[in-house]
Amino acid sequence: MQRIEWNHLNIETSEIYRRIGMPDADSKRSQNFRPVVERMRLKALELIDVRCIYAYVPVKVTGTGEILLANQFPVKAPTSFFEGAQEVLIAVQTIGSRLEAESARLFNAGEGLEGMVLDGCGSVALDESLELSRKMVIEQVTARGLQTGHSLYPGGHYISLEVQQVLFNLLNAEEIGVTLGNTMLMTPIKSHTLIIPVGEKLSKPNLSCTITCEMCAQQQNCAHSRLKFGKAKSAAL
Repeated sequence: MQRIEWNHLNIETSEIYRRIGMPDADSKRSQNFRPVVERMRLKALELIDVRCIYAYVPVKVTGTGEILLANQFPVKAPTSFFEGAQEVLIAVQTIGSRLEAESARLFNAGEGLEGMVLDGCGSVALDESLELSRKMVIEQVTARGLQTGHSLYPGGHYISLEVQQVLFNLLNAEEIGVTLGNTMLMTPIKSHTLIIPVGEKLSKPNLSCTITCEMCAQQQNCAHSRLKFGKAKSAAL
């Protein structure tokens, strides 16, 4: 198990607008919110504490729609993503609880716009931190002459939310301040679990460091989809 922290996030302004349901950051309507967006962005940079705990564990395809993690945990998953994989990167990542607490305080104080924008900043920060962790994994894996696959998330379209319990059994997430409740939801809320297949010759390799919408089956119905707004984030190393 290894731990890493990041303190150089950007929290891209255009992504904040997308997260609060205003994808065209240059429109006249969006510009009316610019002072609040910039103020909350700077506040978010002061409040986020990005931490990640991760490990590489063995994986094996054991049947149709099932894999075995760490030689002991059977997991229902689309096996095509794991064909050719000999291990997976598993991780728990968070931006901490301070931004969440401040956003709640703003809402309770009747400052709903500020609270909403700050919450959106937190979502962007988590996205950016996931891209940093993916970049780290790709660098580690390619240095060993191996490939990475797609980033898969328990609770997403491909893997059930209950798989989070498996990851918490394998990782000491409390070390970075993240706990898992009975409903499989994490505290702090702005936290994420992650699985990335690793192997010499994967059936579905993905060497992009950028988190994109292309592989998500919900992309056309998602309120935050980059594709829906015609501004897909390019996948680049």
